[in-house]
Amino acid sequence: MDDKEDIRKDNKEIYHWDEEPVETSKNEIKVKRSKKVVKREAKEAEKKRKLEIQRERQKTRLSKGGKIGLIIGAVVAVLGFTAWLLFFYLGIGLDLTKTYAKFDGGKVTQKEMDDYIEFLKNQNPASVPAESDPKYTVLRKNLLDSIIVMKLIENYAADNKIIVTDKEVTDEISSLIKNYESEAAFEKKLKDMKITKAFLKDQVKSQLLRDKVFAAATSGVAVSDTDAKKYYDENAETLFMVPEQVKVSHILIKFNIPEGQELNDAIKAEAKEKILSIQKQLKDGADFAELAKKYSDDTASAPNGGDIGFISRGQTVPEFEKAAFDLGVGQVSDIAETTFGYHIIKCVEKQAPYLKAYDEVKDTIKSYLLNNKQLSVWEDFVYSIVDKAGIVYSSSLKGQLLEPRETAIETTSTDTTTAE
Repeated sequence: MDDKEDIRKDNKEIYHWDEEPVETSKNEIKVKRSKKVVKREAKEAEKKRKLEIQRERQKTRLSKGGKIGLIIGAVVAVLGFTAWLLFFYLGIGLDLTKTYAKFDGGKVTQKEMDDYIEFLKNQNPASVPAESDPKYTVLRKNLLDSIIVMKLIENYAADNKIIVTDKEVTDEISSLIKNYESEAAFEKKLKDMKITKAFLKDQVKSQLLRDKVFAAATSGVAVSDTDAKKYYDENAETLFMVPEQVKVSHILIKFNIPEGQELNDAIKAEAKEKILSIQKQLKDGADFAELAKKYSDDTASAPNGGDIGFISRGQTVPEFEKAAFDLGVGQVSDIAETTFGYHIIKCVEKQAPYLKAYDEVKDTIKSYLLNNKQLSVWEDFVYSIVDKAGIVYSSSLKGQLLEPRETAIETTSTDTTTAE
């Protein structure tokens, strides 16, 4: 019998350790060997047959499910077997530090990816699709690239002596705590979201470091008054024209629809009776604001006498909009029905369309243009360190950092769609 047959025979005995003794030729009985004997013989076999095992393993590659089953069977079979024997001698690997990407000065491991996925799930379970959903793969690709860029920025900071002190981290966390009723409430929130203090500190430090690198990379960016005025002149009619507006107050009586039911005539009749009573009081001279405070079901505006401020066309439901814009200043509408209930509306002030003056929007424009320029410079900076990093995606999960660049890297969340 040659070496390959010996290997298959040895493996079969390990995988089927719990079978009854097998009768062989010449009525010879082969019994289960002791753990020590199996271990010693396995080690000796490994030394002699390492190359043959590697070739055999390539020829008889098992499916993923098969590997798992064999690992479990072998572990149960020989409790004294070491992990070395299982993974090296049998050629069954379980890499708990799988590397998804490598680059100069670092790598991204499976544990890091798993930690961030778990973090996202704890933050908002709905943000992580099911693993069977194609969007899950997209999420993991984006996450992989984000971690790579984050680490490259950290490496750049280290090379250029850009640091974040412990005090800066502590101060930033203290500012976060101020958003809560107490430090205990803050710590409870962390616990509920399964965020450890160590993880929080790492993330705060990383964010502060990125902010410092961003500031350094974009330090020379500026916007002149000439740039701002040019932008205003080119976009005045489209961006800085304020449409007709009307300032109104209202009294709302909602349709009181019980849970599980639909709007019906009886419910509408009940609401109509209430709004008619209020309308009669107004006609008898009652103060609109006082009636709004007393009767209106709009809890946001009722304390302010029904005042909802200025509205433009398109901001409210059509029925409300028509009633409001048809009024003259000081006039009170008839009863208006919307999907919310019955309204009585009062026009407090009207404002004709007008163009905002340059001085009124100058600072906003400059801030907008500066942000755009900084993002452009930042994008170039990030790509420059990406290009020099020698990134290699070392698994089937491939990010997009090495693909042709047609769109910007989203390294910061900023809306730059308008300078209004």
